[in-house]
Amino acid sequence: MEVMIKRVGLVSFLMSALILAACGGRSGAGDAATETPSVSGAVTAELILATDPPAVSSATAVSQEVSTPAATPVLAPSSEPAPSPTSSMPDLSIASDDIFLYPVPSIFAGDKVTFQLWPTVPEPISPENVAVQISIDGAEVARGALSGNSHLSGEAVGLFEWVWDATEPGPHRIQVTLDQEDTIRLGDEDPNNNTASLDVVVLDSQTRSADEATAIWKTATSECCLIHVVSGTAADRDLPQLLALIDQAAFQASAKLGEEPQKQIDIYLIDRVIGQGGYASSGIVVSYLDRDYTGNDLLQVLVHELVHLLDRQFAPQRISFLAEGLAVWASGGHYKAENIDQAIIAMRNTDRYLPLPDLINDFYPSQHETAYFQAAGFVSYLINTYGWWPFRDFYIDVTQDKADSLAAAVDQSLQAHFGQSLSDVEASWIEYLDGLTADPTAIPDVQTTVHYYEVMRRYQMQYDPTAYFLKAWMPSPSSVLELGSPADFNGHPETEQNIALEVMLGAADRSLKKKNYARANVLLNSIERVLDSDGQFLDPFSMNYWRIVQTVSAEGYVVHQVILSGDSAVVAATRDGSNGIIQLNLTLNGQAWILVD
Repeated sequence: MEVMIKRVGLVSFLMSALILAACGGRSGAGDAATETPSVSGAVTAELILATDPPAVSSATAVSQEVSTPAATPVLAPSSEPAPSPTSSMPDLSIASDDIFLYPVPSIFAGDKVTFQLWPTVPEPISPENVAVQISIDGAEVARGALSGNSHLSGEAVGLFEWVWDATEPGPHRIQVTLDQEDTIRLGDEDPNNNTASLDVVVLDSQTRSADEATAIWKTATSECCLIHVVSGTAADRDLPQLLALIDQAAFQASAKLGEEPQKQIDIYLIDRVIGQGGYASSGIVVSYLDRDYTGNDLLQVLVHELVHLLDRQFAPQRISFLAEGLAVWASGGHYKAENIDQAIIAMRNTDRYLPLPDLINDFYPSQHETAYFQAAGFVSYLINTYGWWPFRDFYIDVTQDKADSLAAAVDQSLQAHFGQSLSDVEASWIEYLDGLTADPTAIPDVQTTVHYYEVMRRYQMQYDPTAYFLKAWMPSPSSVLELGSPADFNGHPETEQNIALEVMLGAADRSLKKKNYARANVLLNSIERVLDSDGQFLDPFSMNYWRIVQTVSAEGYVVHQVILSGDSAVVAATRDGSNGIIQLNLTLNGQAWILVD
Protein backbone atom coordinates (compact mmCIF):
# COMPACT_ATOMS: atom_id res chain seq x y z
CA MET A 1 0.00 0.00 0.00
CA GLU A 2 1.22 3.50 -0.78
CA VAL A 3 2.38 5.85 1.94
CA MET A 4 -0.20 8.39 3.02
CA ILE A 5 1.39 11.83 3.10
CA LYS A 6 -0.95 14.16 4.99
CA ARG A 7 0.65 17.42 4.03
CA VAL A 8 -0.18 19.45 0.95
CA GLY A 9 3.22 21.11 1.14
CA LEU A 10 5.00 17.74 0.80
CA VAL A 11 3.35 16.66 -2.46
CA SER A 12 5.60 18.52 -4.88
CA PHE A 13 8.66 17.54 -2.83
CA LEU A 14 7.83 13.86 -3.01
CA MET A 15 7.08 13.93 -6.71
CA SER A 16 10.51 15.47 -7.34
CA ALA A 17 12.12 12.98 -4.98
CA LEU A 18 10.70 10.05 -6.91
CA ILE A 19 11.91 11.46 -10.19
CA LEU A 20 15.38 11.83 -8.68
CA ALA A 21 15.33 8.28 -7.36
CA ALA A 22 14.28 7.00 -10.77
CA CYS A 23 16.59 9.06 -12.96
CA GLY A 24 19.29 10.93 -11.13
CA GLY A 25 20.24 8.86 -8.09
CA ARG A 26 23.54 7.03 -8.03
CA SER A 27 23.26 3.25 -7.98
CA GLY A 28 24.50 1.17 -5.10
CA ALA A 29 24.04 -2.16 -3.38
CA GLY A 30 20.42 -2.77 -2.43
CA ASP A 31 18.97 0.03 -4.58
CA ALA A 32 15.20 0.31 -4.36
CA ALA A 33 13.07 -0.39 -7.39
CA THR A 34 11.61 2.70 -8.97
CA GLU A 35 7.83 2.88 -8.83
CA THR A 36 5.28 5.23 -10.34
CA PRO A 37 3.59 7.68 -7.97
CA SER A 38 -0.11 8.36 -7.90
CA VAL A 39 -1.76 11.35 -6.30
CA SER A 40 -5.32 11.55 -5.04
CA GLY A 41 -7.26 14.01 -2.93
CA ALA A 42 -6.70 17.63 -2.02
CA VAL A 43 -4.80 17.03 1.19
CA THR A 44 -3.90 13.34 1.14
CA ALA A 45 -1.39 12.38 -1.52
CA GLU A 46 -0.64 8.70 -2.07
CA LEU A 47 2.86 8.00 -3.32
CA ILE A 48 4.95 4.89 -3.62
CA LEU A 49 8.32 5.63 -2.08
CA ALA A 50 11.65 3.86 -2.39
CA THR A 51 12.32 2.35 1.02
CA ASP A 52 15.11 -0.15 0.49
CA PRO A 53 18.10 0.42 2.78
CA PRO A 54 20.84 2.76 1.62
CA ALA A 55 24.14 1.57 0.34
CA VAL A 56 26.76 1.71 3.07
CA SER A 57 30.46 2.27 2.54
CA SER A 58 32.58 -0.80 3.26
CA ALA A 59 34.36 1.31 5.85
CA THR A 60 31.11 1.64 7.82
CA ALA A 61 31.03 -1.22 10.30
CA VAL A 62 28.03 -2.19 12.38
CA SER A 63 30.15 -2.07 15.50
CA GLN A 64 31.24 1.52 14.89
CA GLU A 65 29.63 3.96 17.30
CA VAL A 66 28.27 7.34 16.34
CA SER A 67 28.07 9.33 19.52
CA THR A 68 24.98 11.38 20.26
CA PRO A 69 25.77 14.87 21.51
CA ALA A 70 23.83 15.63 24.66
CA ALA A 71 21.26 18.38 24.38
CA THR A 72 21.47 21.14 26.97
CA PRO A 73 18.85 20.06 29.51
CA VAL A 74 16.23 22.41 30.81
CA LEU A 75 15.23 20.01 33.55
CA ALA A 76 17.79 18.17 35.66
CA PRO A 77 17.24 15.79 38.58
CA SER A 78 18.39 17.00 41.94
CA SER A 79 21.85 15.86 42.97
CA GLU A 80 20.55 14.93 46.41
CA PRO A 81 20.87 11.18 47.09
CA ALA A 82 17.64 9.22 47.14
CA PRO A 83 16.69 7.91 50.59
CA SER A 84 17.02 4.19 51.16
CA PRO A 85 13.70 2.35 51.34
CA THR A 86 12.84 0.76 54.64
CA SER A 87 10.75 -1.99 53.09
CA SER A 88 10.60 -3.98 49.87
CA MET A 89 6.83 -3.46 49.77
CA PRO A 90 5.37 -0.63 47.65
CA ASP A 91 5.43 2.64 49.51
CA LEU A 92 3.97 6.06 48.84
CA SER A 93 6.82 7.92 47.19
CA ILE A 94 7.83 10.39 44.50
CA ALA A 95 11.09 10.85 42.59
CA SER A 96 12.39 13.67 40.42
CA ASP A 97 11.61 11.75 37.23
CA ASP A 98 7.96 11.50 38.33
CA ILE A 99 7.61 15.27 37.82
CA PHE A 100 6.74 16.69 34.40
CA LEU A 101 6.51 20.36 33.54
CA TYR A 102 4.72 21.99 30.62
CA PRO A 103 5.39 23.62 28.20
CA VAL A 104 8.03 21.23 26.90
CA PRO A 105 10.89 21.02 26.16
CA SER A 106 11.83 24.49 27.47
CA ILE A 107 10.29 27.01 29.83
CA PHE A 108 10.71 30.70 29.02
CA ALA A 109 10.16 33.70 31.23
CA GLY A 110 6.49 34.63 30.97
CA ASP A 111 5.24 31.04 30.60
CA LYS A 112 2.49 29.73 32.85
CA VAL A 113 3.71 26.33 33.96
CA THR A 114 1.65 23.18 34.50
CA PHE A 115 2.82 20.35 36.77
CA GLN A 116 1.98 16.70 36.19
CA LEU A 117 2.98 14.18 38.87
CA TRP A 118 3.16 10.39 38.58
CA PRO A 119 4.07 9.19 42.10
CA THR A 120 3.99 5.63 43.41
CA VAL A 121 0.71 5.11 45.30
CA PRO A 122 0.22 1.61 46.77
CA GLU A 123 -3.25 0.07 46.80
CA PRO A 124 -4.18 0.67 50.45
CA ILE A 125 -4.01 4.43 49.82
CA SER A 126 -6.80 6.37 48.15
CA PRO A 127 -5.14 8.94 45.85
CA GLU A 128 -7.70 11.59 46.86
CA ASN A 129 -6.33 11.36 50.41
CA VAL A 130 -2.77 12.17 49.35
CA ALA A 131 -2.07 15.85 49.89
CA VAL A 132 0.38 17.56 47.51
CA GLN A 133 2.43 20.69 47.99
CA ILE A 134 4.53 22.29 45.22
CA SER A 135 7.13 24.94 46.03
CA ILE A 136 9.45 27.02 43.88
CA ASP A 137 12.61 28.25 45.61
CA GLY A 138 10.95 27.58 48.94
CA ALA A 139 7.72 29.48 48.18
CA GLU A 140 4.51 27.48 47.78
CA VAL A 141 2.82 27.85 44.39
CA ALA A 142 0.21 25.09 44.58
CA ARG A 143 -1.38 22.61 46.95
CA GLY A 144 -4.11 20.06 46.47
CA ALA A 145 -4.44 16.29 46.20
CA LEU A 146 -3.84 13.46 43.79
CA SER A 147 -6.68 11.98 41.81
CA GLY A 148 -7.32 8.35 40.96
CA ASN A 149 -8.60 6.75 37.75
CA SER A 150 -8.69 10.15 36.10
CA HIS A 151 -6.27 9.16 33.37
CA LEU A 152 -6.17 6.53 30.64
CA SER A 153 -3.68 4.43 32.59
CA GLY A 154 -5.95 4.29 35.64
CA GLU A 155 -3.02 5.27 37.85
CA ALA A 156 -2.97 8.01 40.43
CA VAL A 157 -1.87 11.34 38.98
CA GLY A 158 -1.43 14.87 40.22
CA LEU A 159 -2.29 17.65 37.79
CA PHE A 160 -1.83 21.33 38.58
CA GLU A 161 -2.53 23.43 35.52
CA TRP A 162 -0.96 26.87 34.95
CA VAL A 163 -0.08 27.39 38.62
CA TRP A 164 3.39 28.92 38.30
CA ASP A 165 4.06 32.19 36.53
CA ALA A 166 7.68 31.69 35.53
CA THR A 167 8.53 35.38 35.32
CA GLU A 168 12.16 35.25 36.45
CA PRO A 169 14.76 33.75 34.10
CA GLY A 170 17.53 31.65 35.60
CA PRO A 171 17.80 28.51 37.80
CA HIS A 172 14.98 27.53 40.15
CA ARG A 173 14.51 24.66 42.59
CA ILE A 174 11.18 22.82 42.47
CA GLN A 175 10.14 20.75 45.45
CA VAL A 176 7.12 18.44 45.51
CA THR A 177 5.98 16.92 48.79
CA LEU A 178 3.33 14.26 49.34
CA ASP A 179 1.41 13.94 52.61
CA GLN A 180 3.44 16.72 54.21
CA GLU A 181 1.48 16.37 57.48
CA ASP A 182 2.30 12.62 57.61
CA THR A 183 -1.34 11.63 58.13
CA ILE A 184 -1.05 8.41 56.07
CA ARG A 185 0.55 5.44 57.80
CA LEU A 186 -0.58 2.24 56.08
CA GLY A 187 1.22 2.20 52.74
CA ASP A 188 3.53 5.08 53.69
CA GLU A 189 5.87 3.47 56.16
CA ASP A 190 8.83 5.51 54.86
CA PRO A 191 7.92 9.24 54.81
CA ASN A 192 11.49 10.12 53.83
CA ASN A 193 10.76 9.37 50.15
CA ASN A 194 7.72 11.62 49.97
CA THR A 195 9.69 14.62 48.71
CA ALA A 196 11.42 15.11 45.36
CA SER A 197 13.36 18.08 44.04
CA LEU A 198 14.06 19.21 40.51
CA ASP A 199 16.26 21.98 39.15
CA VAL A 200 14.76 24.06 36.35
CA VAL A 201 16.34 26.71 34.17
CA VAL A 202 13.85 29.32 32.99
CA LEU A 203 15.16 30.80 29.76
CA ASP A 204 15.13 34.46 28.84
CA SER A 205 12.08 35.22 26.69
CA GLN A 206 14.36 37.05 24.25
CA THR A 207 15.92 33.71 23.29
CA ARG A 208 12.69 32.28 21.91
CA SER A 209 12.73 31.51 18.21
CA ALA A 210 11.00 34.09 16.03
CA ASP A 211 8.18 31.63 15.24
CA GLU A 212 7.50 30.94 18.92
CA ALA A 213 7.74 34.57 19.94
CA THR A 214 5.11 35.67 17.41
CA ALA A 215 2.86 32.57 17.58
CA ILE A 216 -0.84 33.31 17.91
CA TRP A 217 -4.02 31.29 17.58
CA LYS A 218 -5.94 31.68 14.30
CA THR A 219 -9.50 30.47 13.71
CA ALA A 220 -11.27 29.54 10.48
CA THR A 221 -14.84 28.38 9.92
CA SER A 222 -16.08 25.43 7.85
CA GLU A 223 -19.61 24.09 7.49
CA CYS A 224 -19.30 21.92 10.58
CA CYS A 225 -16.54 23.33 12.65
CA LEU A 226 -14.36 26.06 14.03
CA ILE A 227 -10.77 25.14 13.19
CA HIS A 228 -8.03 26.55 15.41
CA VAL A 229 -4.39 26.58 14.30
CA VAL A 230 -1.23 28.31 15.43
CA SER A 231 0.38 30.80 13.07
CA GLY A 232 3.42 29.56 11.18
CA THR A 233 2.60 25.85 11.52
CA ALA A 234 1.93 23.21 8.89
CA ALA A 235 -1.80 23.44 9.69
CA ASP A 236 -1.72 27.19 9.13
CA ARG A 237 -0.02 26.63 5.77
CA ASP A 238 -2.50 23.97 4.63
CA LEU A 239 -5.65 25.41 6.20
CA PRO A 240 -7.67 26.04 2.98
CA GLN A 241 -7.44 22.37 1.98
CA LEU A 242 -8.00 21.15 5.53
CA LEU A 243 -11.39 22.87 5.80
CA ALA A 244 -12.85 20.64 3.06
CA LEU A 245 -11.33 17.49 4.58
CA ILE A 246 -12.75 18.29 8.01
CA ASP A 247 -16.24 18.76 6.56
CA GLN A 248 -15.87 15.41 4.79
CA ALA A 249 -14.92 13.75 8.08
CA ALA A 250 -17.87 15.33 9.90
CA PHE A 251 -20.28 14.14 7.20
CA GLN A 252 -18.91 10.57 7.44
CA ALA A 253 -19.14 10.48 11.23
CA SER A 254 -22.68 11.89 11.23
CA ALA A 255 -23.86 9.49 8.55
CA LYS A 256 -22.46 6.45 10.34
CA LEU A 257 -24.05 7.38 13.67
CA GLY A 258 -27.25 8.94 12.36
CA GLU A 259 -26.46 11.92 14.55
CA GLU A 260 -25.97 15.55 13.56
CA PRO A 261 -23.77 17.88 15.63
CA GLN A 262 -25.83 20.01 17.99
CA LYS A 263 -23.42 22.92 17.54
CA GLN A 264 -20.29 23.84 15.66
CA ILE A 265 -17.39 21.66 16.74
CA ASP A 266 -14.06 23.12 17.81
CA ILE A 267 -11.09 21.37 16.21
CA TYR A 268 -7.52 22.21 17.22
CA LEU A 269 -4.76 21.16 14.84
CA ILE A 270 -1.52 21.09 16.81
CA ASP A 271 2.09 21.01 15.67
CA ARG A 272 3.17 18.01 17.73
CA VAL A 273 2.40 14.33 18.24
CA ILE A 274 0.24 13.56 21.24
CA GLY A 275 -0.74 10.01 22.06
CA GLN A 276 -1.79 8.12 18.94
CA GLY A 277 -2.53 11.34 17.08
CA GLY A 278 -5.49 13.00 18.75
CA TYR A 279 -8.07 13.13 21.51
CA ALA A 280 -11.53 14.50 22.18
CA SER A 281 -12.59 16.55 25.18
CA SER A 282 -14.54 19.83 24.99
CA GLY A 283 -13.29 19.92 21.41
CA ILE A 284 -11.08 17.76 19.21
CA VAL A 285 -7.29 17.95 19.29
CA VAL A 286 -5.49 16.36 16.33
CA SER A 287 -1.78 16.20 15.53
CA TYR A 288 -0.91 17.83 12.20
CA LEU A 289 2.78 18.29 11.45
CA ASP A 290 5.24 17.59 8.71
CA ARG A 291 7.15 14.98 10.71
CA ASP A 292 4.24 12.99 12.10
CA TYR A 293 5.67 9.67 13.23
CA THR A 294 2.32 8.08 14.23
CA GLY A 295 1.60 6.73 10.74
CA ASN A 296 -2.06 7.75 10.92
CA ASP A 297 -4.32 8.78 8.05
CA LEU A 298 -5.70 12.23 8.83
CA LEU A 299 -9.24 11.59 7.59
CA GLN A 300 -9.59 8.50 9.77
CA VAL A 301 -8.24 10.30 12.85
CA LEU A 302 -10.72 13.12 12.32
CA VAL A 303 -13.66 10.73 11.90
CA HIS A 304 -12.55 8.76 14.96
CA GLU A 305 -12.43 11.82 17.22
CA LEU A 306 -15.62 13.32 15.78
CA VAL A 307 -17.44 10.08 16.65
CA HIS A 308 -16.28 10.53 20.24
CA LEU A 309 -17.98 13.92 20.36
CA LEU A 310 -21.15 12.92 18.51
CA ASP A 311 -21.81 9.79 20.56
CA ARG A 312 -21.67 11.82 23.78
CA GLN A 313 -24.82 13.58 22.57
CA PHE A 314 -26.87 10.38 22.93
CA ALA A 315 -24.65 8.26 25.23
CA PRO A 316 -22.82 10.56 27.65
CA GLN A 317 -21.93 7.67 29.99
CA ARG A 318 -20.74 5.13 27.39
CA ILE A 319 -17.79 2.97 28.39
CA SER A 320 -14.31 3.12 26.81
CA PHE A 321 -14.34 -0.36 25.25
CA LEU A 322 -17.50 0.34 23.26
CA ALA A 323 -16.66 3.99 22.56
CA GLU A 324 -13.29 3.17 21.00
CA GLY A 325 -14.75 0.22 19.12
CA LEU A 326 -17.48 2.42 17.67
CA ALA A 327 -14.95 5.06 16.59
CA VAL A 328 -12.74 2.51 14.80
CA TRP A 329 -15.79 0.91 13.16
CA ALA A 330 -17.07 4.28 11.92
CA SER A 331 -13.69 5.33 10.51
CA GLY A 332 -13.06 2.01 8.75
CA GLY A 333 -9.88 1.13 10.62
CA HIS A 334 -7.60 2.34 13.36
CA TYR A 335 -4.56 3.62 11.47
CA LYS A 336 -5.51 2.89 7.89
CA ALA A 337 -8.41 1.42 5.95
CA GLU A 338 -8.41 -2.23 6.96
CA ASN A 339 -10.50 -5.34 7.31
CA ILE A 340 -11.09 -5.60 11.06
CA ASP A 341 -12.41 -9.17 10.86
CA GLN A 342 -9.20 -10.31 9.17
CA ALA A 343 -7.12 -8.50 11.76
CA ILE A 344 -8.89 -10.36 14.58
CA ILE A 345 -8.54 -13.71 12.80
CA ALA A 346 -4.81 -12.97 12.57
CA MET A 347 -4.70 -12.13 16.27
CA ARG A 348 -6.43 -15.39 17.15
CA ASN A 349 -3.92 -17.29 15.01
CA THR A 350 -1.00 -15.63 16.81
CA ASP A 351 -2.35 -15.89 20.38
CA ARG A 352 -2.95 -12.15 20.70
CA TYR A 353 -6.71 -12.37 21.21
CA LEU A 354 -7.80 -11.35 24.73
CA PRO A 355 -10.92 -12.77 26.44
CA LEU A 356 -13.58 -10.07 26.26
CA PRO A 357 -14.28 -9.77 30.02
CA ASP A 358 -10.57 -9.10 30.69
CA LEU A 359 -10.33 -6.58 27.86
CA ILE A 360 -13.51 -4.73 28.79
CA ASN A 361 -12.45 -4.38 32.43
CA ASP A 362 -8.91 -3.22 31.65
CA PHE A 363 -9.17 -1.62 28.23
CA TYR A 364 -6.62 1.20 27.95
CA PRO A 365 -3.73 -0.56 29.73
CA SER A 366 -4.16 -3.59 27.40
CA GLN A 367 -1.97 -3.93 24.32
CA HIS A 368 -3.21 -1.01 22.24
CA GLU A 369 -3.68 -2.52 18.77
CA THR A 370 -5.21 -5.71 20.17
CA ALA A 371 -7.64 -3.72 22.30
CA TYR A 372 -8.82 -1.41 19.52
CA PHE A 373 -9.12 -4.13 16.87
CA GLN A 374 -11.15 -6.38 19.18
CA ALA A 375 -13.40 -3.56 20.35
CA ALA A 376 -14.10 -2.55 16.74
CA GLY A 377 -14.71 -6.16 15.68
CA PHE A 378 -17.15 -6.73 18.54
CA VAL A 379 -19.05 -3.53 17.75
CA SER A 380 -19.13 -4.39 14.04
CA TYR A 381 -20.46 -7.89 14.80
CA LEU A 382 -23.27 -6.55 16.97
CA ILE A 383 -24.27 -3.91 14.41
CA ASN A 384 -24.21 -6.41 11.53
CA THR A 385 -26.20 -8.95 13.57
CA TYR A 386 -28.85 -6.73 15.17
CA GLY A 387 -28.81 -3.48 13.20
CA TRP A 388 -27.62 0.02 14.05
CA TRP A 389 -30.60 1.30 16.03
CA PRO A 390 -30.95 -1.72 18.35
CA PHE A 391 -27.18 -1.55 18.87
CA ARG A 392 -27.42 2.15 19.66
CA ASP A 393 -30.03 1.46 22.37
CA PHE A 394 -27.70 -1.17 23.85
CA TYR A 395 -24.74 1.22 23.61
CA ILE A 396 -26.61 3.90 25.56
CA ASP A 397 -27.62 1.39 28.22
CA VAL A 398 -24.08 0.22 29.13
CA THR A 399 -22.77 2.48 31.89
CA GLN A 400 -20.10 2.13 34.56
CA ASP A 401 -22.60 2.32 37.43
CA LYS A 402 -24.76 -0.49 36.05
CA ALA A 403 -22.81 -3.32 37.71
CA ASP A 404 -19.76 -4.14 39.82
CA SER A 405 -17.54 -4.37 36.74
CA LEU A 406 -17.66 -3.05 33.19
CA ALA A 407 -17.81 -6.58 31.77
CA ALA A 408 -20.79 -7.33 34.01
CA ALA A 409 -22.48 -4.15 32.78
CA VAL A 410 -21.99 -5.25 29.16
CA ASP A 411 -23.29 -8.71 30.05
CA GLN A 412 -26.46 -7.34 31.68
CA SER A 413 -27.23 -5.04 28.75
CA LEU A 414 -26.62 -7.77 26.17
CA GLN A 415 -29.12 -9.98 27.98
CA ALA A 416 -31.64 -7.14 28.31
CA HIS A 417 -31.44 -6.05 24.65
CA PHE A 418 -30.52 -9.20 22.72
CA GLY A 419 -31.29 -12.08 25.08
CA GLN A 420 -27.71 -13.34 25.15
CA SER A 421 -24.94 -13.18 27.72
CA LEU A 422 -21.48 -11.80 27.01
CA SER A 423 -20.03 -15.31 26.87
CA ASP A 424 -22.79 -16.37 24.43
CA VAL A 425 -22.13 -13.40 22.13
CA GLU A 426 -18.38 -13.90 22.28
CA ALA A 427 -18.79 -17.57 21.36
CA SER A 428 -21.09 -16.70 18.45
CA TRP A 429 -18.68 -14.02 17.26
CA ILE A 430 -15.71 -16.41 17.34
CA GLU A 431 -17.77 -19.01 15.45
CA TYR A 432 -18.52 -16.36 12.80
CA LEU A 433 -14.82 -15.46 12.53
CA ASP A 434 -13.80 -19.11 12.29
CA GLY A 435 -16.12 -19.49 9.32
CA LEU A 436 -14.30 -16.82 7.30
CA THR A 437 -11.40 -17.53 4.94
CA ALA A 438 -8.25 -16.08 6.42
CA ASP A 439 -6.26 -13.58 4.36
CA PRO A 440 -2.63 -14.82 4.34
CA THR A 441 -1.29 -11.25 4.47
CA ALA A 442 -3.27 -10.40 7.61
CA ILE A 443 -0.87 -12.09 10.05
CA PRO A 444 2.30 -10.28 8.91
CA ASP A 445 0.31 -7.05 8.63
CA VAL A 446 -0.97 -7.29 12.22
CA GLN A 447 2.40 -8.44 13.55
CA THR A 448 4.25 -5.60 11.85
CA THR A 449 1.60 -3.07 12.84
CA VAL A 450 1.91 -4.11 16.48
CA HIS A 451 5.72 -4.03 16.18
CA TYR A 452 5.61 -0.54 14.67
CA TYR A 453 3.40 0.99 17.34
CA GLU A 454 5.14 -0.78 20.21
CA VAL A 455 8.44 0.70 18.99
CA MET A 456 6.79 4.08 18.49
CA ARG A 457 5.43 4.11 22.03
CA ARG A 458 8.77 2.95 23.38
CA TYR A 459 10.40 5.87 21.57
CA GLN A 460 7.85 8.18 23.17
CA MET A 461 8.49 6.84 26.66
CA GLN A 462 12.26 7.32 26.27
CA TYR A 463 12.58 10.47 24.17
CA ASP A 464 9.18 12.16 23.92
CA PRO A 465 7.52 11.12 27.22
CA THR A 466 4.84 13.80 27.32
CA ALA A 467 3.46 12.38 24.06
CA TYR A 468 2.93 8.86 25.43
CA PHE A 469 -0.82 8.23 25.37
CA LEU A 470 -1.19 6.65 28.82
CA LYS A 471 0.48 9.60 30.53
CA ALA A 472 0.15 12.57 28.17
CA TRP A 473 -1.41 15.75 29.52
CA MET A 474 -4.60 16.20 27.50
CA PRO A 475 -6.01 19.53 28.62
CA SER A 476 -9.31 21.03 27.66
CA PRO A 477 -8.37 22.94 24.50
CA SER A 478 -10.66 25.85 25.37
CA SER A 479 -8.79 26.18 28.66
CA VAL A 480 -5.48 26.27 26.80
CA LEU A 481 -6.77 29.16 24.72
CA GLU A 482 -7.96 31.00 27.81
CA LEU A 483 -5.20 30.26 30.34
CA GLY A 484 -2.21 28.78 28.52
CA SER A 485 -0.24 29.46 25.37
CA PRO A 486 0.37 27.82 21.96
CA ALA A 487 3.48 26.20 23.48
CA ASP A 488 1.25 24.02 25.68
CA PHE A 489 0.10 22.20 22.56
CA ASN A 490 2.99 22.67 20.15
CA GLY A 491 6.11 22.26 22.26
CA HIS A 492 8.02 19.00 21.88
CA PRO A 493 11.63 17.80 22.00
CA GLU A 494 13.38 18.36 18.69
CA THR A 495 17.01 17.37 19.14
CA GLU A 496 18.86 15.77 16.23
CA GLN A 497 18.40 12.47 18.04
CA ASN A 498 14.61 12.91 18.12
CA ILE A 499 14.53 13.90 14.46
CA ALA A 500 16.64 10.94 13.29
CA LEU A 501 14.50 8.42 15.16
CA GLU A 502 11.26 10.02 13.95
CA VAL A 503 12.27 9.98 10.28
CA MET A 504 13.27 6.32 10.71
CA LEU A 505 9.79 5.63 12.10
CA GLY A 506 8.39 7.41 9.04
CA ALA A 507 10.42 5.17 6.73
CA ALA A 508 9.19 2.07 8.56
CA ASP A 509 5.60 3.27 8.25
CA ARG A 510 5.97 3.74 4.49
CA SER A 511 7.24 0.16 4.15
CA LEU A 512 4.39 -1.13 6.30
CA LYS A 513 1.79 0.61 4.17
CA LYS A 514 3.40 -0.85 1.04
CA LYS A 515 3.13 -4.30 2.69
CA ASN A 516 6.92 -4.58 2.62
CA TYR A 517 6.90 -6.14 6.06
CA ALA A 518 10.47 -7.40 5.97
CA ARG A 519 11.84 -3.92 5.24
CA ALA A 520 9.61 -2.33 7.90
CA ASN A 521 10.83 -4.79 10.53
CA VAL A 522 14.48 -4.25 9.60
CA LEU A 523 14.02 -0.53 10.20
CA LEU A 524 12.11 -1.10 13.42
CA ASN A 525 14.82 -3.45 14.68
CA SER A 526 17.38 -0.77 13.90
CA ILE A 527 15.40 1.79 15.92
CA GLU A 528 15.19 -0.67 18.80
CA ARG A 529 18.98 -1.02 18.79
CA VAL A 530 19.25 2.75 19.19
CA LEU A 531 16.78 2.65 22.09
CA ASP A 532 18.61 -0.31 23.65
CA SER A 533 21.99 1.47 23.45
CA ASP A 534 21.01 4.70 25.21
CA GLY A 535 20.69 6.67 21.99
CA GLN A 536 23.75 5.38 20.14
CA PHE A 537 23.30 4.97 16.38
CA LEU A 538 25.31 1.80 15.83
CA ASP A 539 24.21 -0.09 12.71
CA PRO A 540 24.36 1.04 9.06
CA PHE A 541 20.64 1.85 8.85
CA SER A 542 20.54 4.15 11.83
CA MET A 543 23.96 5.67 11.16
CA ASN A 544 22.88 6.87 7.73
CA TYR A 545 19.73 8.55 9.04
CA TRP A 546 21.68 10.09 11.90
CA ARG A 547 24.39 11.45 9.60
CA ILE A 548 21.87 12.84 7.12
CA VAL A 549 20.07 14.68 9.92
CA GLN A 550 23.39 16.05 11.22
CA THR A 551 24.45 17.22 7.76
CA VAL A 552 21.16 18.94 6.95
CA SER A 553 20.74 20.43 10.43
CA ALA A 554 24.20 21.98 10.22
CA GLU A 555 22.96 23.99 7.23
CA GLY A 556 20.09 25.47 9.25
CA TYR A 557 17.28 23.16 8.12
CA VAL A 558 14.80 21.02 10.09
CA VAL A 559 14.40 17.54 8.58
CA HIS A 560 10.90 16.05 8.23
CA GLN A 561 11.33 13.12 5.87
CA VAL A 562 14.21 11.17 4.36
CA ILE A 563 13.92 9.00 1.26
CA LEU A 564 16.97 6.77 0.74
CA SER A 565 17.80 5.09 -2.55
CA GLY A 566 21.19 3.47 -2.80
CA ASP A 567 23.80 6.08 -1.92
CA SER A 568 21.48 8.99 -2.72
CA ALA A 569 18.98 10.64 -0.40
CA VAL A 570 16.19 13.16 -0.82
CA VAL A 571 15.17 15.14 2.24
CA ALA A 572 12.04 17.18 2.96
CA ALA A 573 12.96 20.04 5.26
CA THR A 574 11.99 23.51 6.41
CA ARG A 575 14.05 26.51 7.45
CA ASP A 576 13.56 28.59 10.58
CA GLY A 577 11.06 31.34 9.90
CA SER A 578 9.39 29.49 7.04
CA ASN A 579 6.98 26.55 6.95
CA GLY A 580 7.44 25.88 3.23
CA ILE A 581 8.84 22.46 2.36
CA ILE A 582 12.25 22.49 0.68
CA GLN A 583 13.74 19.55 -1.22
CA LEU A 584 17.38 18.76 -0.52
CA ASN A 585 19.48 16.17 -2.35
CA LEU A 586 22.38 14.35 -0.74
CA THR A 587 24.92 11.77 -1.84
CA LEU A 588 27.05 9.36 0.16
CA ASN A 589 30.80 10.00 -0.11
CA GLY A 590 32.60 7.37 1.92
CA GLN A 591 30.92 7.65 5.30
CA ALA A 592 29.81 11.27 4.87
CA TRP A 593 26.55 12.50 3.39
CA ILE A 594 27.12 15.56 1.21
CA LEU A 595 24.54 18.13 0.11
CA VAL A 596 24.50 18.49 -3.68
CA ASP A 597 23.03 21.20 -5.90
